[in-house]
Amino acid sequence: MTATPAFPRADLIEASLELFAERCGDPTALVYSHLFTLYPQMEAHFWRDTNGAIRGEMLSRTFDAILDFVGERRYADHMIGTEMVTHEGYDIPREIFATFFSVIRDAMREALGPDWSEELDSAWRDLLIEIDHFVGVTPRTDVSNPYFQQLLAEFEAKGPVRTA
Repeated sequence: MTATPAFPRADLIEASLELFAERCGDPTALVYSHLFTLYPQMEAHFWRDTNGAIRGEMLSRTFDAILDFVGERRYADHMIGTEMVTHEGYDIPREIFATFFSVIRDAMREALGPDWSEELDSAWRDLLIEIDHFVGVTPRTDVSNPYFQQLLAEFEAKGPVRTA
């Protein structure tokens, strides 16, 4: 017996993610390009990620969370709040953390081009509203982490690390 999806248009979200994977193979570079265009200051937080593995892992976990969130919702609603608090410990403002889902949507819209329909756009808009609800009810910590502040300051003094 299959459980009823938590999100009424789960099929559209799942189909859009599948098509995105087919079109892009590994969409990590595209998604993070969108993120760093919107929030250039975020790139410095990836100073340890010299080969993109951390970004790829984060994106993969986010895709898993989206699929669970629209599906059986066994953990994703709690994971979003937990990861938001965890990222605050890395001095990532929750307002920026919460936009990662819309960054994925925007990268997907770009990659799918004419195959991005009003129906997909509407489903993603509703999904983002629902995710924002969980973001809004997560208690704030607004932690400033001195250890990571020092590492970030040292990294910013050197400038971004670029790999070929």
